[in-house]
Amino acid sequence: MELKERLINYIAIEDKRGRFLIVYATSTRGNVPAMIAGDAVREFIDQIDLIPSDVTSVDVLLHSTGGDALAAWKLMSVLRERFKSIAVLVPYMAFSAATIFSLGADEIVMHPHSSLGPIDPQITMRLADGTQRSFAFEDVGAFLRFIGDEVGITEQAYITSIVDKLFSVVDPVNVGAAKRASELSTDVGERLLRMHMTTAEEMNRARTIAEGLNKSFFAHGDAVSRTRARELQLRIAEDNPELEKLLWNAYIGLESYMHLRSPFNPLQHFLANGGSSSLVPPSPLVLPPNAPPQLANQLWQQIAQQALQAMSQPTIEVEYALLNALIESARKASEFRTTGSLSAARIIGGQIQLAATDRESGWREVPLPTV
Repeated sequence: MELKERLINYIAIEDKRGRFLIVYATSTRGNVPAMIAGDAVREFIDQIDLIPSDVTSVDVLLHSTGGDALAAWKLMSVLRERFKSIAVLVPYMAFSAATIFSLGADEIVMHPHSSLGPIDPQITMRLADGTQRSFAFEDVGAFLRFIGDEVGITEQAYITSIVDKLFSVVDPVNVGAAKRASELSTDVGERLLRMHMTTAEEMNRARTIAEGLNKSFFAHGDAVSRTRARELQLRIAEDNPELEKLLWNAYIGLESYMHLRSPFNPLQHFLANGGSSSLVPPSPLVLPPNAPPQLANQLWQQIAQQALQAMSQPTIEVEYALLNALIESARKASEFRTTGSLSAARIIGGQIQLAATDRESGWREVPLPTV
C-alpha cells in the first residue's frame, strides 16, 4: 500500500481519536534486520516539532519486535517532555523493548489480534567455533533450580562442580552482563510506569508489574494478549470495535508496503533478478575407458582454460533494497533503508556461494503526496 493510502488511514485514526498520530514501525520481515534504536530519536523530534505547540496529547502507533531498552526509554522521555498525555496504539505486535516503550503511555490501545511481550533481555554471545548463542539471565536461574529441585543435588561440593561446568560453557562475564541487562529492563520498565502511576499505591505496583513482565514468563516470545495485559494491571483502553478496525487497516498498509509476510531470501532474490545465468553448472566430461592419454590431457586442458575464462568474466551483481524501519504521519515521512548488491558463484561440488555487500544505509525523508 502506497504512502497516500496509508496517510488516509492515519488521518481517519486522528479524526476518530481527536489526537495527532505518529507511526513507528520496525520491520518484522524475515531476514531483514530491524530494531528500536537510538537513531529513531532524531526522526521523532522532527515529528514532534511539526505538532502545534498548544497540543498536549499525542498517539504513537507502534509495530516492532523490540530492540534497545534505553532507546525506548529515550523516545518516551522525549515525548513526555512535550506532551501531558500519550497513548500507544498496538495493531499487531509490540514485543520486548516495544513493550517497554508502551509502559510509559497513559493508555495502551490494543487490537484484539495484538500482543505485547515479556521484557526479559536476551544476551548474544559468540562461541569458540564462531557460532552465536542467545540466552537470558533467567535461563541461568532455571538451570540451577533444575539441578536442585528436579535432580535433587544440594550438596555444596557438587553444586560448585556444576557451576564450574556451567562457566566452561558460558563466560561468567556474559552471565554478569545478562544480570545487569535484566536489572536494567526492570528498572526502565518501572521508571516508565511511574511517569503516569504517581500515587503511592500505584508507584509500589509499578515495580511489581515491571518485575512480572521480566521474570514471570517462560519464553521471550510469549505473547501477552489484551486480556492478559489487563490481568497484569497494564492500562489497556476499553474495547472500541470502530477504532480497532481503523488500526487494523493501518497495519495492513504497513504490512503490504514493508512486505512483512514475504521473508527476504537473498539467493531467491538473486536468481529471480537475472543472476541465474551466472550459475549454470558445467556439463560433465565423460571419457571412454580406452581414451588415449594424449586426447584426455587435451580435453582436460580445454576444460581448465574454459574455467579460467569464466572466472575472468565480470561478476553479475543483483541490487537489493530493504526497508528496515519507518516513522511517518500526515505531516512527515522518513524511512531507514539498506541498499546493496548480491553476487554468487558455484564452487567445487556444485554448491552456490553467495556474497552480500551493503552499500548504503540510513534514514531519508520521503516526499508526502497530496491527500
